[in-house]
Amino acid sequence: MSLKNSIKEFKIHLGDKESLLDTQYQRVAGMIELHWGYKEFYSYINKLLVVERDQSRQGFPLDVLQEIYTLQEIHEKAFPHLKKLLPNDSLEIVSFR
Repeated sequence: MSLKNSIKEFKIHLGDKESLLDTQYQRVAGMIELHWGYKEFYSYINKLLVVERDQSRQGFPLDVLQEIYTLQEIHEKAFPHLKKLLPNDSLEIVSFR
């Protein structure tokens, strides 16, 4: 299944457009779907967005990052209680608007 088909708010957000995560980053899309609805979603998203100094990842194109941030916002609205379960010393969720 795809993120667009499994998360109705994401489908509404995308409209007629296809999800770049679904089409170009299937492994990432699958991991987001696996963690959807669990507090571990936040640590996975942070791993995607934060590049450690000793890693040589290229990062995502801007339009893919926008999809990730949109999914993060949808998750926070759908499961507000999960963010409260995170330890105080966990990474801060970054939000750009």
